[in-house]
Amino acid sequence: MNRKLLWLVCGLTLALTLPVWATNEEAHRDNNAFRKLGRGFANVLFGIVEVPNQISKVTDKQGGGAGCTYGVGKGIGRWFWREVVGVYEVVTFPVPAPKGYRPIIHPEFPTEDYEP
Repeated sequence: MNRKLLWLVCGLTLALTLPVWATNEEAHRDNNAFRKLGRGFANVLFGIVEVPNQISKVTDKQGGGAGCTYGVGKGIGRWFWREVVGVYEVVTFPVPAPKGYRPIIHPEFPTEDYEP
């Protein structure tokens, strides 16, 4: 009886703490080959988000004229860089470079700092 109760308490404790581990902010930041592959595909597929994002950011800080000129150029440049980095990460995903599969470009994913 006591052994069954002990197993029940241990099982419930483990089951109740799993959601806490799953929502830990650092848990999803574990860099590995598959995260690098996913990050590469996200950069290739959604890198275009940089163009409207940079237009919006520059417009908020410097006005509409700067957003239409400098913001567009900055967005296209960041989009191109995301595409290059994305292709590199997809091709080299099994290789732990940079050290520990760290992201090359920040923010790690193109939609992390998107401001519509």
